[in-house]
Amino acid sequence: MDGRRGRVRPALAALPAVVLLVTGCTSPPAASQPSPEPVPTTRPGTVARAEVGDRLTVTATVDRVISDTAFVVRDVDLTDGILLVLTTGPSAPAPPQLVTVRGTVIRFSHRDLDDRYRLGSPGPYRGFEGGRALVAYELTVRE
Repeated sequence: MDGRRGRVRPALAALPAVVLLVTGCTSPPAASQPSPEPVPTTRPGTVARAEVGDRLTVTATVDRVISDTAFVVRDVDLTDGILLVLTTGPSAPAPPQLVTVRGTVIRFSHRDLDDRYRLGSPGPYRGFEGGRALVAYELTVRE
């Protein structure tokens, strides 16, 4: 009997480890965690941190067209969510097209820029006056 008793004790000692392995492998999966909230791919306020004269690339949705040479893009990564874009290209894209704009950051002044960009009436630009805008040197419309 002593021989059998000597073999039973190690088996009993290993039993809790076996139970843990079996139940751990067969227990139902833990409830899935909800996906984290999406975060912007760039730090918000990039335009606000950009100095006048800096080159900047922005990919955003066209929000509205003000003239043939001026349109507004909207994206969560932009300061205040919107940015005025000026271009000398053939015509502005239409909402809600996705565009990538490479350009130079400027301080917007309707009075100083009206002749060059044929901006038209100053009314639609009042919210941008004195703020930053982007003068496009390359504009790509995404399909």
